[in-house]
Amino acid sequence: MYLLQPSLFPFEDWLEIDSSDRLPLFFAVLDLQPYASKLRKQSPQGAKPMNREAILRALLAAHTSERL
Repeated sequence: MYLLQPSLFPFEDWLEIDSSDRLPLFFAVLDLQPYASKLRKQSPQGAKPMNREAILRALLAAHTSERL
């Protein structure tokens, strides 16, 4: 059984978008909250909790910027 994953944007449209505008469009479509909620600390000790969704966005943005 084969499943085709739909694309977020048509490839031609994605190429026409200015590279500085791509990340905001990309993150506007993605819902990272379910993944960020899985990254909660299990222990109450340690540093203050950080915004886990922001950390995920930074990791994705760093990986994406390497490819541009």
